[in-house]
Amino acid sequence: MQIRPDSLFARYESQLERRYASGREAGSSESIGSGIASSLGSDNVAGSKASRGNFLDLVSQGVGKVNDMQQTSTRDVERMLSGEDVESVEVYSGLQKADMAFRLLVQVRNKLMQAYEEINSIRI
Repeated sequence: MQIRPDSLFARYESQLERRYASGREAGSSESIGSGIASSLGSDNVAGSKASRGNFLDLVSQGVGKVNDMQQTSTRDVERMLSGEDVESVEVYSGLQKADMAFRLLVQVRNKLMQAYEEINSIRI
């Protein structure tokens, strides 16, 4: 499975790696939001077609990544149940990663829907 460097999850993983590599803990002075903002880049082109296209690409890549993880974990379970030589720890770990990625995706969707409903309720 290949992770593109501009993938949502690759950016998140690289941010976590940088945080733990530098010895920071969860209670450090840098907030999670500012860390994510810095990992996504500082150029702010809100409202342009380029930003909408990049956001759409980012979301679709994230959904595709979660789908790939789900399919891979399903194949691993099928291989294990058919008697192939597969480590059960790796299968369980893959299932947990796929489950966590799916839960994250659902929460992102919920937040996007909440923001849409809030914007939609604004009276002009």
